[in-house]
Amino acid sequence: MKLGRNKICWCGSGKKYKKCHLNRDQQKPIGIGEAHKATKNLKSNRYCSVPNALKDKCTNKIINAQTVSKSSSLAEIADDTNHVLGLKVSMSALTKNGGVIRPEKIGINQASTFKGFCSHHDKSLFACIEDEEFSKTNEQLFALVYRAVCKELYAKNSSTEISELLKSADKGKDIINQIAIQEMASGFGIGTDTALKELNDFKVLLDESLVNNTALDMCHIIVSSSSPCPVSVSSILAPDVDFEGKQIQDLSNLKVVPEGVIFNSFSSDGNGYIVFSWLKSSIIISNFIETLVNQSANSVFNALLRFFFSVSENIYISPVWWESLTEELRSTLTKRIMIGVSPFVPHDNAYLTDDGYVYNGWTIESIEKINF
Repeated sequence: MKLGRNKICWCGSGKKYKKCHLNRDQQKPIGIGEAHKATKNLKSNRYCSVPNALKDKCTNKIINAQTVSKSSSLAEIADDTNHVLGLKVSMSALTKNGGVIRPEKIGINQASTFKGFCSHHDKSLFACIEDEEFSKTNEQLFALVYRAVCKELYAKNSSTEISELLKSADKGKDIINQIAIQEMASGFGIGTDTALKELNDFKVLLDESLVNNTALDMCHIIVSSSSPCPVSVSSILAPDVDFEGKQIQDLSNLKVVPEGVIFNSFSSDGNGYIVFSWLKSSIIISNFIETLVNQSANSVFNALLRFFFSVSENIYISPVWWESLTEELRSTLTKRIMIGVSPFVPHDNAYLTDDGYVYNGWTIESIEKINF
């Protein structure tokens, strides 16, 4: 590749070639320690996620807010040392496990935390689900949605900085690998920016509902049991396929705004709940949910596990339940984790369909539809 030193670099950075990729192949590669330090620093971002209209009540104390309740959910599924199994998505974890993310023990005080709320708003917004028995009120359902969306925005904001780190990963590489890495980093960055815009647009709707104390037109399904679900989760996703293996959205088409669904699995007063929430106008998601609830009662729990392990990083598992599974079942679920962790792990449209594996440990007693 022949490019003048003062020409704009081919990689799209906007910098002059001499200040960017000239002699890139001779530069010192980024070490694992440096990459680990950079990703660790991303988790130090601190801010309160409430809209500007409520900022006047913020305290100076930004806390480790938990998207899955410690007292009612994590404590219910923790072992006798107050640990659950979770995913530590980091360079050190990938290096230690040979490029694979595996469930590892995490103390319930550290599980599912992010520095996205001040002490006042974390208490005032979520006391209805932290301190009260879950009774399916509009306030509780809104709180579950709002916290999951704020957590995902926090994570996506960090991802924009990760894309910049990826662009430096071609140091010491030949030109072919430089191009490949820059294309990967560019694609990751574009996808992250697009997802951020979509999430921010949705949060604007939630913020307006919060500030004006008005109800947002949303649908919910509530899966219930008289025992805690062995898996707790809180996340938001734009699904690409349904539980029958049919593609429902082309997520590679950045010109189309995908429809998303929020899902939470938690415990309250010894009972277990899984709640899916989405905008009433999201017809694609309504049809997606139908392919879940139309299954037999015995099949729904298996389908939920396939879904949770395939799409969410913010997942916490009962160590006792995990150890009760056969090695084959644990291996199957572990393989699914990489689908959600890495966008570069290939999967076909059938990844949510029945794979023949049966998991025990939780009996669904009812599935309730609200505004659906």
